[in-house]
Amino acid sequence: MTNRGNDSEVLSEFTPNVFKGKKIIVWGDFILDEYIFTSTGRVSREAPVLVTEYEDSSFMLGGAGNVVHNLKSLGAEPVPVGLSGDDEAGERIRNIFSDLSVDTSHLSVVKGFTTPRKSRVLSGRDNSRKQQVLRIDYLNKDVRRAAEYEDLTGKLRSLLNNSDLLLVSDYLKESVIPDIFTGIVKDFPEISSIVDSRENLLKFIGATYVTPNEPEIRNAFPSVRFRSAGDFVKAGQELMSMLNCRGVVQKRGHNGMIVFEKDMDPVELPIHGVAEIVDVTGAGDTVISLLSLAIASGVSLVNSARISNIGASMVVMKEGAYPLKAEELKTEIYSKYSEIKD
Repeated sequence: MTNRGNDSEVLSEFTPNVFKGKKIIVWGDFILDEYIFTSTGRVSREAPVLVTEYEDSSFMLGGAGNVVHNLKSLGAEPVPVGLSGDDEAGERIRNIFSDLSVDTSHLSVVKGFTTPRKSRVLSGRDNSRKQQVLRIDYLNKDVRRAAEYEDLTGKLRSLLNNSDLLLVSDYLKESVIPDIFTGIVKDFPEISSIVDSRENLLKFIGATYVTPNEPEIRNAFPSVRFRSAGDFVKAGQELMSMLNCRGVVQKRGHNGMIVFEKDMDPVELPIHGVAEIVDVTGAGDTVISLLSLAIASGVSLVNSARISNIGASMVVMKEGAYPLKAEELKTEIYSKYSEIKD
């Protein structure tokens, strides 16, 4: 690996308003995150289980919804595209988007579709930190019809000629179909795409960039034991060749990132800041949001990854899926690089 360039090169490409107004299509699975707060009570006399008393609940955007929230918070104009149910969870997601002034007209509201919801029960004594004790997932079980994907595909194609980048956030294999993606990148070769896929990574042939984490890399190469950093380097290079993509950004948690770019040596980026973290929830969403915005703004892949690395280090110090604000990122970069100029 190489240390091609250095962190200070970020300053030559990044300015505080570089992300403002960028139109990013977010095609993905929109999940409602529910947090149920309770107080610890006692052990039930009926069974050896914890009895908790309900206090409050809150709702947040999860999955591709958190990506949209991040993009909006950073000054961009995200356009969510995907399936949404005609149920309470779907309505809540659409209402949150509306409150953020995010256009929801390209969400396909499907009768009978169960909007994905993750309900987390948190408990603790008064004046103590609540801890998660249970999570309940509500997932769609019905088979989708071809007409629903035809509608979704039409909405995607109507947007592509007037967008800066296509971001794919594939959490559940519901809204995003790799075959549809393949047809789109073939018909719109001028549009850059960046893909984050939990289980379908190897099916997104033709993506411009992909952002796998370590478990996704291991799943893509099940015969490799991954005993050293060199194994991840080799896998990253093979993945770039297999997908015929321009770049791969490997997210390696506390080990930082490895950036692979066509015809260039890979670059290792150590974690920014301290290794101690509060909560990794949503860190991957922050990475792909910042990568997308930086690439769409003309920033090089390596420097886009550096910006993403800084952003991810900030959100893991917050609890829950925290949408990074443009002013926070600006302050952090100003702090790291005192020579930055407006």
